Amino acid sequence: MVEQRRVPARIGVRDVVRLEEETERLRGMDYRRGGGACRDSVIVAAAWSDQLLSAKSTTAVRTRLLVALADLHNLAGWTCFDTGLEQAAARQWDRALTLAAEAGHDELVANIHYRSGRMRLHNARRREALEIFELGVAAARRARSRHATAILRANEAWAHAGLGDQGMAMIRLRQAHEEFDRTAAEDVPGWARFFDETDLSAITGVVHTELARTVDPAHTATAIPALGVAVEGYPERMARSRALSLIALTANHLLDGDFDQADAVGQRAVALASEVSSIRVADRLQPLRHLADRYRGDPHARVLAARIAAFTPAL
Repeated sequence: MVEQRRVPARIGVRDVVRLEEETERLRGMDYRRGGGACRDSVIVAAAWSDQLLSAKSTTAVRTRLLVALADLHNLAGWTCFDTGLEQAAARQWDRALTLAAEAGHDELVANIHYRSGRMRLHNARRREALEIFELGVAAARRARSRHATAILRANEAWAHAGLGDQGMAMIRLRQAHEEFDRTAAEDVPGWARFFDETDLSAITGVVHTELARTVDPAHTATAIPALGVAVEGYPERMARSRALSLIALTANHLLDGDFDQADAVGQRAVALASEVSSIRVADRLQPLRHLADRYRGDPHARVLAARIAAFTPAL
């Protein structure tokens, strides 16, 4: 974590680079082990690092510091959300937005709105999520970032799919793919690098999973291969993302009536979920358990439901 040393009277580029490097280290820990593994360190680092704003610096250094601090508070909000501290997450994101706006960094503003919207989406407050995602799209457009726009459009698709609006879900998903296909020349910042071909495949699978649940089970035919690509494509450092994709893939196999495969994939999901400190992953397992309970006449579904019931989050 950031060394709790005395705040210097003046700071330079090296001081900000150290802060950026620490944020990247903590972000990597969040991806790999979940928000519970680093939340307290991120919060302490953000609180202490805010004091650097009182130090003298050049205009360029201060602007870069504002962005670095906004990024760190954005991560703090994400780790709070990932561990169920939603009011704390909202406070951290408010702080991040203030800093990013002062720096004039619309691409980061877009990412903060994406993360804040995801919290609403997780809680099935889909219309609220859509309002926040649209604020993010506006910021992404101001920044002329196709990558940021792709992230937000993909998540809008997810929200529309959860509402059972197949038409808008498919429009937004197509837009996400189109924007992503045009991002090759963009220099993607650290806070957005998670969104690559693998992650786009994962969210494509999740959108079709939601449509299979709300509109037509036939969407599993698209969801299953997309999620399979994501599960195999995520590197070890993205353990939480792989766990979430495995959960969605298990749900599709249940909806397809492929119960032995659902049990096999679900076993992988639960095993990986036990390795990450994330309430979000634990929360996603509960609807899967309820879905498995609907098929208790099958022994594989019964075993899967029992396995999830016995799961204890690593928090």
